[in-house]
Amino acid sequence: MKIFICSNNTQHIGAKVARYSILKRSNLDIHDVEIIFEEDYSELQKFFSKPYLRHGRMETFKKNDMQSFTLLRFHIPKLMNFKDKAIVMDPDIFLVKHGFEYLETLSFDECSIYARRGLKKNTWGSSLMLLSCNQLTHWSLEKIISSLHSGSIDYDDLINLRLENKKIGELDKRWNEFDELNDKTIFLHTTEKRTQPWRAGLKLDSSIPPILKYIPRAPIYRLFGKDLTMGVEHPNNSITQFFMSELAECVAKEIITHEEISSAVDMKHMRSDIFDILKLY
Repeated sequence: MKIFICSNNTQHIGAKVARYSILKRSNLDIHDVEIIFEEDYSELQKFFSKPYLRHGRMETFKKNDMQSFTLLRFHIPKLMNFKDKAIVMDPDIFLVKHGFEYLETLSFDECSIYARRGLKKNTWGSSLMLLSCNQLTHWSLEKIISSLHSGSIDYDDLINLRLENKKIGELDKRWNEFDELNDKTIFLHTTEKRTQPWRAGLKLDSSIPPILKYIPRAPIYRLFGKDLTMGVEHPNNSITQFFMSELAECVAKEIITHEEISSAVDMKHMRSDIFDILKLY
């Protein structure tokens, strides 16, 4: 089985920590865990060129959005030549305990995808999926992008797997735990972008879902003293401690260099006090 971590250049530090967390707590080889970057795929560059359908209306995807890599999830079966099984995940998901190998035992007799359920009704967490690539030959990144531009499919339906005809196999939430670290958590997903431990104090470039599809959320929240466009400390300090400890190990083992972190700080992809924090670990 191969794991693909989808990322962009703004999230490459997180992606490297994610890969390290997997290699540290599994029997996988470094060649089994590949980071792929949005910037390397010409198909995605076309996606940013014109409006697409999302939440029932046409809008433009900002090229510098933190989530610009998201559609790469649907390119994995082709990268696997539509053979074998693969896991696809976001760059802000980390393996926190052993047990990953259980996923390799799941049967695809009745489904082609395994994922956890989303927080809202009729949604799935496609941010981490186990895929049977030979059953997903209908996934074509080029066709998906064309359909989004034409408005024949909605991004919200795509990302929540509502367009799949075959049954979705349900994973327990511990395989993609949203911003909660407990004894059962296996994959921790720091899904709340403004509280990701490495982003405190940074302006966030990312789409903020509207209220009831049309009402801008950020201005309303700002009236009540909550700025959705600015990173803050994670409310669960154990999550911050976990990430910083993993990052410190990556630096100590020269998996991530000081130069990479300095560059990320300069480009405002990492918090400005990151080196002071790492000294504590």
